Amino acid sequence: MNSIIMCGYSVHQQCDMPGRKEGNPHYLIRLQTQGDCGACLNDGQWFTLKKGDLLTLEPGDRLRLKKEKDSTGDSNVSGDYYLMCQGEWIAQWYRDIGGKKLTRIPPSESLLDLWRLLIQDSRHRPQARDDAYLESLLRTFCLLVKRQIEEEPMEESDFIVSRMRRYIENHAVEKLRVADVAAQTSLSESRAAHLFKEVTGSSMVEYLMKVRLDFAMEQMKYSQAALEEIAENSGFGGYSYFHRVFKRATGQSPGEYRKQCKGTADWDPSTKIKSAHK
Repeated sequence: MNSIIMCGYSVHQQCDMPGRKEGNPHYLIRLQTQGDCGACLNDGQWFTLKKGDLLTLEPGDRLRLKKEKDSTGDSNVSGDYYLMCQGEWIAQWYRDIGGKKLTRIPPSESLLDLWRLLIQDSRHRPQARDDAYLESLLRTFCLLVKRQIEEEPMEESDFIVSRMRRYIENHAVEKLRVADVAAQTSLSESRAAHLFKEVTGSSMVEYLMKVRLDFAMEQMKYSQAALEEIAENSGFGGYSYFHRVFKRATGQSPGEYRKQCKGTADWDPSTKIKSAHK
């Protein structure tokens, strides 16, 4: 049976973990989520694990981790999620990913949500734990990790912009400033704005407007909410501003677009929008 040996989240300001001389007895999946940490794999050269670096190691791999306390503040903190597991299916999964040891993956809240579920459920006492459910959760998690690994490797700039886009999407209906987005990447406003434009071809404000418009169009198509309410729900504030932005982007007024939607076969006036743009 596939099983979880250990699962958790760790934070270090200073550490030196030599690891086992004979190597880890289990499969290890580890994701750096905050700061950086020095690492040495199988007695090779030292390298730095940065946010988004995913280690997928097999039994026998030797991993040493080291974090020097040489500064103050959040930049001196190393945070990571880890999972040790074993089983025949896990062994096949590792062969399927090609035995890849280190991958940089884009930010993924779905992956972290699954990881948190695994941490929570694996800590239950054996008599209170649903092993069948936990194994199903483990399989889902590993398949998601496999998909992340198989995606094209991301350049550093793409990785940073991916984080900015995700932040904009998650906070689009709020009052959002370029400074708020830049703060998520520890870049200056000018550098963050330039990098975003360079990678995506549009400014942060243009992308924010697109996300808000997409959300507004979903509401107009699938809900009965008043246009004024949709404007507010989508982060535009007043209807007049929403009307101006919408018509400039689509060539139609919000009212005209809604009437057009009512004429389509998939329009259902009883459907309600329950969540913001994802």
